[in-house]
Amino acid sequence: MPFKNRNNRNYYALMIEGTLFFTGLAFLDTNSVVPVFIHTFTQSLQLAGLASTMGSASSLLAQLFMGPYIHRIKNLPAFISTIMFLFRPLPLLMVPILMFAVNPYIVVWVFLCIYALLWASDGLIVVPWLDVFGRTIPDNQRGKLLGNQQLFGGIGSLAAGFIIKITLENALLSSAQKYSILFGLSGILLLSSAVAMTFVKDSPRENSHKRINILEYYSTLPGYLNKNKAYRHMLATQLIGSLAGMILPFIILFGQNTFALSPNQVSTLIYIQIIGSLIGGLFWGNISHRLGNKYIILISQIINFTLPSLALISLGLHKFIPPLFFLVPMCVLGGINKGAWMGYTNYTIDITHHRYNR
Repeated sequence: MPFKNRNNRNYYALMIEGTLFFTGLAFLDTNSVVPVFIHTFTQSLQLAGLASTMGSASSLLAQLFMGPYIHRIKNLPAFISTIMFLFRPLPLLMVPILMFAVNPYIVVWVFLCIYALLWASDGLIVVPWLDVFGRTIPDNQRGKLLGNQQLFGGIGSLAAGFIIKITLENALLSSAQKYSILFGLSGILLLSSAVAMTFVKDSPRENSHKRINILEYYSTLPGYLNKNKAYRHMLATQLIGSLAGMILPFIILFGQNTFALSPNQVSTLIYIQIIGSLIGGLFWGNISHRLGNKYIILISQIINFTLPSLALISLGLHKFIPPLFFLVPMCVLGGINKGAWMGYTNYTIDITHHRYNR
């Protein structure tokens, strides 16, 4: 396949895959739908926070596991598609679980296992996905592609948010029925994203059939960090930012439990956070194009530290100022910051990809 045709094909296939993926994830939003779901069934803030931790940890461990083997995979797009078809439909399993399980803690723990597997599968494919993305998409189109994923995924998420809002506000449905609808739609969309991935074609590359010494491979990782100062600083910044961003899953629960928000207000805040994700797609895409990916990281860190400040201010002023005056911008900023991953992704490619092509 000619180079230009393959790149165009991959551009649109990856854009559609990302759009469907982000739309499907809106029904499983880590910072809104999932914590509200878990709190509804168990009243446990600890379990609500555990979902985010399990998702992040399983994804990271899967990425570390995948590292030594990526260069031995002959057909990366086929490998990625296979993993997607195996794991992305998993939310569909929650439909019978919710309809027939009696113990709410069983429901939540099954969900947490499914959630961890879903993000572990994402960890397995993120390095191969970035490899295909970095080699087949020209560097001047990468920011635009990720921005379009965020934009169209944000529009899809907006539609998903409307469905989430009217579903959660429907007094005729039980909690089990409400979340069966949401998780079922998520599974269908995530499965559709796997179909889109099958249209991606790889460019020629060298495969290594050399047997890898696992201990030797992992022992070299600190050396790579020492050699690449920019990447080392980015990882440290990302770690600090992730600690500050731990407040995100609790924004809506904070409002619900502290200020006794009504179910309608809770569903509205979920919708507002999804609107923030749509704004974020446009915002981060423009920042990447005009200022560079380093500034996405910088601005996202400012937002990370702004959110807990707003929460503290709302506690002190809620007797004089309605709490929604603070909760609404917190949800918008939280939604915007969800898309900041594109800055880390592009910046990582900027500072490391040339090394892999030597």
